[in-house]
Amino acid sequence: MFFRKCNLLLVLTLFVSMAFGQDVEKLEKKAQKYFYAEELVEAAQVYEEILGIDSQNKMAAYRLIICRALLNPRSTSMEDLLQYKSTQGKRDKFYYYWLGRAYFHQNQFKKAAESWNKFLTLDKYKSSVIIAEAKFFIDWAERAEVHHSFSKNYEIDQLPEPINSTSTEYSPVFFSELNELLFLSDRSDENESKPFNVYHSIRTGTQWSTPSILSYFGSFDEANANIEVVNKSSKLYLYQGEKKGSLFVSHSDNSKWSKPVSLSREVSSSKLESHFFINEQENIMLFAHRKKGKTADLDIFVSRLDPSSNHWSKPALLSTDLTTDLDEDYPYLSTDGKTLYFSSKGFGSIGGYDVFKSEFNAEINAWSAPVSLGYPTNSIGHDIQFKMDAPRNSGYFVSDRLSSYGSFDIYFFHESNKILLTGQIVDAAGLPADHAEIHFYPSRRSGLELKTMTDENGNYEVKVGSEDNINVEILFHDHLVHKESVQTPRAEQKVMKKNFAISTEKGQADDSSDYYDPTYTDLENIGSKFRLSNKALLSNIYFDFDEFKLDEEDRAQLKPLLAVMKENKELRVEIAGHTDNIGDGKANLRISILRAKAVANYLIGKGIASSRVEPRGYGYAIPMATNDQEKEGREFNRRIEVLVLE
Repeated sequence: MFFRKCNLLLVLTLFVSMAFGQDVEKLEKKAQKYFYAEELVEAAQVYEEILGIDSQNKMAAYRLIICRALLNPRSTSMEDLLQYKSTQGKRDKFYYYWLGRAYFHQNQFKKAAESWNKFLTLDKYKSSVIIAEAKFFIDWAERAEVHHSFSKNYEIDQLPEPINSTSTEYSPVFFSELNELLFLSDRSDENESKPFNVYHSIRTGTQWSTPSILSYFGSFDEANANIEVVNKSSKLYLYQGEKKGSLFVSHSDNSKWSKPVSLSREVSSSKLESHFFINEQENIMLFAHRKKGKTADLDIFVSRLDPSSNHWSKPALLSTDLTTDLDEDYPYLSTDGKTLYFSSKGFGSIGGYDVFKSEFNAEINAWSAPVSLGYPTNSIGHDIQFKMDAPRNSGYFVSDRLSSYGSFDIYFFHESNKILLTGQIVDAAGLPADHAEIHFYPSRRSGLELKTMTDENGNYEVKVGSEDNINVEILFHDHLVHKESVQTPRAEQKVMKKNFAISTEKGQADDSSDYYDPTYTDLENIGSKFRLSNKALLSNIYFDFDEFKLDEEDRAQLKPLLAVMKENKELRVEIAGHTDNIGDGKANLRISILRAKAVANYLIGKGIASSRVEPRGYGYAIPMATNDQEKEGREFNRRIEVLVLE
């Protein structure tokens, strides 16, 4: 009886183990599908589920770190991903591709470019799509590195809670003393169809009051989330999109805002879109407009008020010199009407939208070529809704950069007084630490990262803000070796010297020669930029001796290939027919071509263009198994392969 119970327990244990193994295998396939489709939120959830079943699953742990590094770069340490360099760095040929993207998301552009270059130099198959993408990323990273090396004399302060939240904040409107703020946010769930509402907050000293919702302004969808205050803060304009769209105005009596009423003088509703600007004199209106039928290519239009008729002119393009094939939006005109600020995805933007400015030359009646405001105003994210308080040389803008709490946050920018921070970095033995990388994170300048390298004598220098607490991180051979906080003095001191002593133990040598590169890619991934090779095997399409016709079961096996071809419209493939070595070489070559044509004709008959399918026969020249036996030998060689044509 004891032995029967032990045997039963063993059987049950094996059964449970097999069931768990099958569950994990299914989840791994599901996660991989999400991962390579770059649906990283879904992939992360499945990888977490896998680790809940199998906590030692190294691939799930590795890919979960990648997901987190790209989804939440602020809360993910690069050390978490670098620990896989000696393992997945050898097994996964995409490791350096993902490492580059993680570095880029953390504003470490030089290391991002180095990682992508390393990915490109690997002597392993890579799709033309991912090669082109990596080259684009390298160019972007190199431009971003130069861009971040020239910080303007501005500091940026990320407005604290309760202004910014984990939701989205838009359209900051400030008042003359900069102690009162109106803005839009979708933090309220009172109206799910139009989630943005107007909020109001007062600043006392450095503290902002809890924002109160101004419900009488109504609510807005994201496309119409824009408000403007003009005429010395006595009028508030907003846009509502119903019934072709219209501008509304609310008046202030210093205690509250009136209920918005529609303007009697409307700019043509067929052109006016949400991101408008009205100047203090209320006689110039700027707004973004998209050409009919276009999904991109917003341009900035102008309409002027005729004082004699009290009507607005027909909107016209502000200037051809301020347009690109990409979007120009969020216009803001200085009080004197001579400087235009706007956001654009063109003009060499380093992120999505960058903020640019253009000066008006009255003598030639033209706007100057746009100039980027540079770092730190612009980032690799979207930087929009820039509004300048000229007398103070300060103002607000909105960004979804790395430091943002939610999707978009509100930032305050102002002139800064910088000092020169200089010194030397030495190791534990007192020897200079050459080419150490130093990152500076000023407390007052949210989202702003400064970085420099030591020279061959371990010396460094960088300009930082005065009277600030700066977090310093030092990396040596890609490893974080030192962290410290530094308090900078008043601006009058101008120069501060600070030396650092660090541990300089080098990481393991990086040997990237042994990469996993399988013979075949899964058919479902044959169209993906992440395909592991350029060919897939059509499972269970094995022909009988001297046969080339497809039966109903064969056609059913071809449906996944048909789906891949329909999903990837640009994919061109070669259908390669192969035979075993029984019989004459010419006869085998002929029948391999007929087999390839049979598959090609099936795809063409289902609507795939013949130019995308190239049948070709190889006879018995490229066997995949032995020809010495039929089972698991010659039967495998009578096969069809799909090869991607780059």
